[in-house]
This record gives sequence, C-alpha cells and structure tokens, in this order.
Amino acid sequence: MRICLLSREYPPETGFGGIATFTRHLAFGLKALGHDVEVVCLAKEVARTLEDDGIPVHRVLPYAFKSKLSAVDCCMPYSKYLLTAATALWDKFAELHSERPFDVVDTPELLAEGLFPAVTRATPLVIRLYTPHSKFISEKLHNVSASFDHQNVAMLERVAMLQADVLTSPSRDLAEFVAADLNISVDDIAIVMNPLDTAVFCPEGTKALPPSDKLRVIFVGRLEERKGINYLVEAIPRVVREFKNVEFVIIGDDTQTAAGGTSVLATLKSSLRQSQCESYVTFIDRIALTSLPDYYRSADISIVPSVYDNSPYTALEAMSCGRPVIGTSGGGTKEYVKHKQSGLIVQPRDVDAIAACLLMLLTDPEERKRLATNARTRAVESFDRKAVAAQTVDLYKLAIANYAATGKRSLYRHDFRRATSDAATYLDALDRSLYDLMYRTSLRFRFSHWWHFFKARPRLFAGKAALRLGTRAFKLLGRSDEQMPAPIKRLAATIASTERQENKAEEGR
Repeated sequence: MRICLLSREYPPETGFGGIATFTRHLAFGLKALGHDVEVVCLAKEVARTLEDDGIPVHRVLPYAFKSKLSAVDCCMPYSKYLLTAATALWDKFAELHSERPFDVVDTPELLAEGLFPAVTRATPLVIRLYTPHSKFISEKLHNVSASFDHQNVAMLERVAMLQADVLTSPSRDLAEFVAADLNISVDDIAIVMNPLDTAVFCPEGTKALPPSDKLRVIFVGRLEERKGINYLVEAIPRVVREFKNVEFVIIGDDTQTAAGGTSVLATLKSSLRQSQCESYVTFIDRIALTSLPDYYRSADISIVPSVYDNSPYTALEAMSCGRPVIGTSGGGTKEYVKHKQSGLIVQPRDVDAIAACLLMLLTDPEERKRLATNARTRAVESFDRKAVAAQTVDLYKLAIANYAATGKRSLYRHDFRRATSDAATYLDALDRSLYDLMYRTSLRFRFSHWWHFFKARPRLFAGKAALRLGTRAFKLLGRSDEQMPAPIKRLAATIASTERQENKAEEGR
C-alpha cells in the first residue's frame, strides 16, 4: 500500500509527545512490512522535505492566509491554529496525492488535522483518536473552557471523525467517550494499542544516570496538572518519612499552568523546599526519544500518576525496558498496565495510594522483579510496532472497502486540488469582515491595530499618518481630492504602489 501519515507532530523537530512518538513508530512498523509510507507534518522554522531512515518526511509551515487571520486570531486563537495547520498539511498532501495517489491517509483527530481529507473524500481516511477537544472541554483539562473558540475546534473535529472510513482508538476508555460524544456505537471504533520498538526499549543496554546506592523512581512527562506531577511531589515526603534510601528523577518540560499562569517547576520546587525533600529530587529537561531507554534502565520504578491519559507512552516505554509501573485508572493506562500483573493501578489524585504503592515496591525487591519481568513480557507480546502495524494494515483494508461501498459522500464536490484556494477565499473573507466590524465598534481594537502597524511598519505608518493629517487639513481649507497639493498626491501614490506590491508578493507566496 501507499500510505500517507498526516500529523502536525513528528520528531525531533515538532515534538516527541504521544502523537509524534506514535506516528514515527507506526511509520517504521509499516515500512518494515514493505509498505510505501510518507509523512506530512509541520516544520519548526523551514519548510523542506527530508528522509528519516528512508521514509520521506515533508515538513510544512502553517498556511499563510492573505489576511493572516489576525481577526480570527483575536477572537478564536485555537481555531486559527487549527485552520493554518490543517490547511498547510492538506495543501502538501494534495500536491503529493496529485503526483502519486495514496491508497489511504491516516491522521489524528486532534485539532481536526484530517478535516480536508474528510470533507473532500479524496482518499480512504483512517482517523486515530488521541484526546478530542470535547474531552478537554468536558473535563476542563489544561484549563480549557466551553468558549465558542473551543467549541468550534470540537465541532470541526467531530465533522472529520464522522466522515472517516474507520475510527480507531488506543483504549476502550477513550473509545467509549468518543462514541457517546458522536452518538455512535462503541463497536464502530476499532481498538488498536499503541506501538513501540521493543528492540530499542529493552532492559539490556547503557544507563544514562550513574549507579546509586539508592533506589531510583522515574517520572517522564510534561510538568502539568493533567500528568499528575503535583500529586507525586505531594507523596514524596510521605515516602521519605518511612524510606530514606530513595531518589526521584523527574524528566519533562516546565509549563506555565500553575496558579495564575506561573511556572509549575517553580511551584514544585517550592513545595519540596517546604517539606525539606528537595535533596531527594532531580529535575531534568525533556529528553529526546532516542535517549529515553537509557534513563528508564537507570531507574528501579517508573510512575505515571496522570489525572487523565488515553494511553501514555511513558508507561509502555518503562514496561518495555523491564520496569514496574505505577499508573492510574484515569483513562486508558489501566488497559496497558495490568494491576498486580505488570504494575500497580491507583485512583487519580490519590496521594496516599501513590505513597503506599511506592513504599510497597521500594521495600519488596521480589515484587519489583516479578512485576518487571511481566511488564517486559506484556510489552513484547502486545505493543511491538510490527504487530501493531499489521493490525493497522487490516484497518486500512477496511477503510478502503468502506470507502468503495459508501461512495464519495463528499461534502465538497469540486476537484480536491481546489479545496485549498476555496478555503483561503472563505476564511480571508471571514477574517476581513470580523476585522472591519471590530475596527468600527471598538476603540481599543482600533488603537491595537495602529500600534501593531507602527511596530511592524514604522515608515509606512508614518507615511499613512502624514497623508491622513495632510488630507484632512487641506479639506478643512476647502480643497477637494483633485485640488490636493502635489506632495500629498505623490505620497498617496507611493503608499498605494507599496501596498499593491505587497499584495502581489503575498499572492505569489
């Protein structure tokens, strides 16, 4: 098969989070089975095509709409990001699909990355669930509210999902939520667990951290409330009171999601100082995926205390490296970590339970060893990326059959290659209308407009200001437009010429 993986995130340039990690593992799993795989993803700074060990990776920048969607950005920043990213991914996909058609496209539901393939029905479509925006709204994750902006993102995701030929989820827990949200049967969502390179994430190999007489507990993930890091830090003093021969290694990027939009890392360190446990904890910035196995091997226990996670890769990676995992029942982790078989499961936010499980494993080496052995076995048997890729190929075959059986049922009836320009025309018109409305009705917005204009183009700003003042002054003296002095007319002509040239250049881009 010729397969396109359409994903905003792809490592190392645009993240090593769950979506990026999944996409890369799936790409290599499909390639190992002999399929022709190409990836379309976002670029960090420069658009280009490169190869990741033989897999073409097309990196694109967010789509540059003529209007810049500046008014949409003011009113709906999340929607703007969705639209600029989805349009850019689609534009590159349409170019590649025109040259050599794909048999199927596989894309996440998150931020409606598959919106254009869903609306145009250009090719069979598989949409993979991660965590839809409707889940963030209902659970208030990441402080997401039920604003029009967030609801619009959720609505566009639903449009894409309902148009897909196959929906697949990494956990039953997430599938049940999405089925209820879309009002479909949960049996219409295929469960395929996340893939992993179990030959790389393995117990044998180098260790990144130096040997220690202390038992080492590792946490890997962003420092944010959803990952449960604050509950782990709250449990540390309770553990240390009873077992001092322990150290904690916390790996992950800081976020500004603490109270008042402040640093979570600073908040955690302050809490540890107050409990006099700062010396027991080492913080390390995010580690590249290729280096993570060395850190898991350096630890004795891995903990994933998430409030909600559909299927955290940190649990799979630690299990594959032969480490017992403490996870929570918040989401799909419990489907990966089998309680008392390959790890331990506690309720989310239960600090006492986290401390109790840590103490139990710290003080019982035989139980640590048993769970570690079972964890490795489960990872190899259930999560190896070749096996998951084979299951995914079956889904692609189903998607192709469903696509053929249902016809195009397209919401967009023109040639798919025209969709980018039609979307740009519509969204630019919407943005200009919003901008004009806000400029007419809001003095604050008008001031903001001119302030940003001054910062971006000081000379053009000065020219326009001089032209406006000069024109009004002469009109007060009774001059018509035709009677304006020659310097005023030359200034007006220069400004008009500059703006025409900029518009031409913008259209060329």
